[in-house]
Formats: sequence, C-alpha cells, structure tokens
Amino acid sequence: MREKDEIRAYVEEQAHEEVVHLEKVASELVGPMRHDIWDVHCVESRWWVVTNPTNLYDQADFKSRDVVLTFHIGLMLRTQYNQEGEVPVAPEVADLLPGSWRRWQQAFEAYDSGDEAETFQSVGVRLRECLVSFVGETRNDDLVPESTVAPKASDFKGWADLLANRLAAGESAARLRSYLKKLAVETWEYVNWLTHAKNAIRMDAEIGLKAVEHLLGTFTAARLRLARTPQRCESCGSYSVVAGVCRHCEWADPSYVPPEQHEWSEEERGRRLAEPCTPSSDISTFISPTDF
Repeated sequence: MREKDEIRAYVEEQAHEEVVHLEKVASELVGPMRHDIWDVHCVESRWWVVTNPTNLYDQADFKSRDVVLTFHIGLMLRTQYNQEGEVPVAPEVADLLPGSWRRWQQAFEAYDSGDEAETFQSVGVRLRECLVSFVGETRNDDLVPESTVAPKASDFKGWADLLANRLAAGESAARLRSYLKKLAVETWEYVNWLTHAKNAIRMDAEIGLKAVEHLLGTFTAARLRLARTPQRCESCGSYSVVAGVCRHCEWADPSYVPPEQHEWSEEERGRRLAEPCTPSSDISTFISPTDF
C-alpha cells in the first residue's frame, strides 16, 4: 500500500493529474538493478512508471511495457555519462572529487597527444598530480587518531591509509579496508614508476590511467557505501524494504513517514501546463529481449 502511495504521489506531482488507478504489471532484474513497471491511469492520461531511478512515460508514446523498459534502461545509461571529452563517470560521482577527475582528464589528454616515451611519462606526472589532488579533496584532521601526527599534506599513501580506516571501519569491513589500502599503495607506486620510465610505451600509460580511474571510483564507491546503507527488514533481514514495508514478510517500519503530496493551486497548475514541451517520438516497433 505504501509503495502505491509513493508511485501515486510521484505521478500526481509530475503529471499534474489525479491518479484514478495504478497497478504493478511487471518487475524485471536487469544486471544488478531491479526495475518495477507500473500501469498508472489518470483522469485524462495513462502512464508507465519505471523505477530505479523512477521516471514516467506517456503510454501514447510507449504502447508496450517491454519497449518502455528498454528505453528507460538506455536513457538511464546515457544520463550516467557526460558529453564526449569529459570525465566518463556519472556526474553525481564526479562531483565528489571534481579536482581529481579534472586532473585525470588532463592526464588522458596528455595520453592522446603523442606517441613518444616522454608523452607517456607526462601522463604519469599528471596522474601523480591527480592522486595528490585526491588527498587534498579527502584529507581531514578528523581522520587522524588522537596522539598521532598527521601525514604531510601531499603524503598520498599516508592519507589514503587513514581514509580507508574511516570508510571501511570495523571487523565486517576488514576485507574492503585491506583492499583500499593495497590499491592505494600499488597505484601510487605504479604511477611513480611511469613518471620515470624512459622506455614507457602507450600501453603503460593506458594501464596507469585505468589504475587511477579505478582507485577514484573504488574510494568513491566506499564513501557512498558508508553514506547509503540500505534499510533491512527487522523481521527477516531482507533489503527489499519499499516505502517502509518488507516485500517478503510484510514487516512495516513504524518510523516510516510517507512523502508529502503537493497540492497545486489552479493558478500554478495552469502556469505549468502552459509551459512549452517537446513531445517524445512515437515508437511503433516492439522488440523484447526474447525476440533475439
């Protein structure tokens, strides 16, 4: 019921219409992500709502739930990437380390600028600057234990070790903590080798780029993991808790607060409906994964 309330509130806010009927018509696991598909009827329109992330699509444009799911997944993948020539990561992830990713991009541009050993060494120089920038964006005095001297400002390995302790604290995260520390040490050592490698070839520089990209992504993932611990059902331990209700055993979270439903004034509704929009194109070819 609460899950329906979430979808109802979302559609009424986005479509500016009252929902008269809605039902979940499909749920499909695509890779690591499960997407629910809802059939939503409003007074004068009908919509598909696809989750993770939630978006709605006019059924006048998408007549098949297979088509709308395929379109939704493709759209979400495209929105994860910036335009050509920019950092190849999701914008919300790049925003956590803007300086580091900018210097990684500069290293990539150096990699693309020539074919001599000196060019590939310069990639190493820029990657080292990227790692030092990473320290500058993540170091904090709170990471330093009491009665311990803080590492120097540019001490990448020292600060990375402290950051790993914070991001993966406790016995349950021991493996992750160990991996973060080893990753930091090995990446730093490789980048420093590349900086001085007079016989470096293009593949050496490419490996350095991928190694630093992996480090930035992995530490960012560890940070997001710490900040976004999913809710677990207190009855069966499942992570499938939606709108405060467990999908498996129907346990209800007594602390769950449903989203507020915005009440539109007639003036505001009219103003929003008068805004110009670009309608999506009609899709008339219906192909599902089972057709291949």
